[in-house]
Amino acid sequence: MTYDAIIIGGGHNGLTCAAYLAIGGCKVVVLEREAFPGVHSTGRSAALFSEIYGSPPVRALSRASRGFLHEPPAEFTDTPLVRPRGALHIASAAQLEALERFAELPDVAPAVRRLDAQEARTQCPILKPDFIAAAALEAGSADIDVDALHQGWLRAVKRIRS
Repeated sequence: MTYDAIIIGGGHNGLTCAAYLAIGGCKVVVLEREAFPGVHSTGRSAALFSEIYGSPPVRALSRASRGFLHEPPAEFTDTPLVRPRGALHIASAAQLEALERFAELPDVAPAVRRLDAQEARTQCPILKPDFIAAAALEAGSADIDVDALHQGWLRAVKRIRS
């Protein structure tokens, strides 16, 4: 057999690449060393969807992924890929200026609500009162169901190959 692309590894990255190459018309094969795909980092990962985490390009990619993760195609999965969970970005007094600069970035500011120390401790009571100076709450973040996402990519690759 001949293929246009050989993908090594059946984790998230490998299956995503295989699916999109196949959609584009490539004949693709996925090689997996283990007995089943997703054994290594994919099988042990926990994921948070955050539109404000990382560098500007990473934040832009996250925002571009929102629609797919929150409303995946019906044939991709029969279970939600994300579950809402706020993320609290905390700062000590020494980190306060950096938190303020971050929270004022044009693509971050609309996604966060600034909290003083007491409001932050209300959100997360285990924070040490003598450490926390302020926080930024990202209410729109969500847990990603890594297994459901991986199973969706497996289905997509199998469906395209059929």
